[in-house]
Amino acid sequence: MASRWRWLGVVMGVAALLMPLAGTARGQAREVALAYVWQDTVTLADADGKPIEQTGPTFTYGQGARLFWTGDGRTLYIARDDGLYATGAEGGAAVRMAGTYGRTLTLSPDGQTLYYLETVSPQPAGSDAPDRVAFPLRELNFALADGGVGRLTGYFGRFQQGASQAVLTFAAALYVRDGGLLGPGRPSLWPTYGANLFGTCCFPDPGLALYNTGTGEFSVYDAEFVTGAAALNPARTHLAGPTVNNVIRIYDLITGGSRDYEIAIAGGLGTIERVAWSPDSAYLFFVSRYAPSHLLTLDKEPTFTVDLRSADIVLYRLNLVNGAIRELASRADVYGVSSLAVTERYVFAVVVDPNTALVNDLNARRVWPGAKPTDPEMMVYLPATHLWRVAFEGGDAQDVAENVWGVVARPY
Repeated sequence: MASRWRWLGVVMGVAALLMPLAGTARGQAREVALAYVWQDTVTLADADGKPIEQTGPTFTYGQGARLFWTGDGRTLYIARDDGLYATGAEGGAAVRMAGTYGRTLTLSPDGQTLYYLETVSPQPAGSDAPDRVAFPLRELNFALADGGVGRLTGYFGRFQQGASQAVLTFAAALYVRDGGLLGPGRPSLWPTYGANLFGTCCFPDPGLALYNTGTGEFSVYDAEFVTGAAALNPARTHLAGPTVNNVIRIYDLITGGSRDYEIAIAGGLGTIERVAWSPDSAYLFFVSRYAPSHLLTLDKEPTFTVDLRSADIVLYRLNLVNGAIRELASRADVYGVSSLAVTERYVFAVVVDPNTALVNDLNARRVWPGAKPTDPEMMVYLPATHLWRVAFEGGDAQDVAENVWGVVARPY
């Protein structure tokens, strides 16, 4: 579902990167291993997280995107509500492609077919889901790249009515740019090696759907699967994510088989928020949420909604061969992790700070009566976002950038 988010807020000030931009010329010796949005511009970076080149497109406050690499790592796509952009791993200005496809889309394994959901013309989802809607799913010969409208295969999903709209402020508005809503995440599609597509079935509720592009048949394949945290491996052959009972479940997209990993950790596993694969698909990395060290509370109801959510997070590494689990790093009092990516040496997480400054000033009566989130003076309460880098070995963790979002690892 290509969401059109209606965000409340004001233009965010650009924070400085903690490391200098080491040149923007193409053909540098450093190999591109990551992409993210920094300084409101799509940026290619090396395996240490250091920027190499800014390719565009640029973003204004309130715009979000889905960044994804092709399986061969040659092309980076930037899917926005206003169009689909592409740049190469060698850099160069991102080019807007013909057509408009939204942000809920996926490419077939061979890169020849594009599947995408439209937010227009939702239809009743059926008698078994009278309060839900389904959206048109289209199939397009992407090799032609002529901007045409794809073939209507049928209607996909059991989505809550009005789910393509959201009113978000402060931390939530920053979080949603790449990761979707805290909890359910942005609806997604994942291709298999046949006529079937997997995808988010029941947004905002958990559930994995199976959809046949030939027949238009839709079914709830796994009602326990939490699609908002799920991720494809670099080879695009396996899909991994948590279930509602905190089992890590991996689906083989070639055979349709699955495997469960039951994670036993002293004190409990918490709530798994994000999952990412190692480049060789031998490990899974995931972030779990726990009760925050410092709860945010308001002593008086404000005139606008304030999101008080926060958590202590722990980054884990799961060995997919022997099932061994290892804690790598932890961090206290964050709003959430909106995206997660892994290179050969590091795990990178986009961490959004909670609304602490806003809550403190509301409690201290330093916010004037009648203030609205859209007031320019309120921009000082937009929290920071950080690119948090954690080493595989030793767990050394540090923030290497500010005002970053949408981090994705290039497949090797």
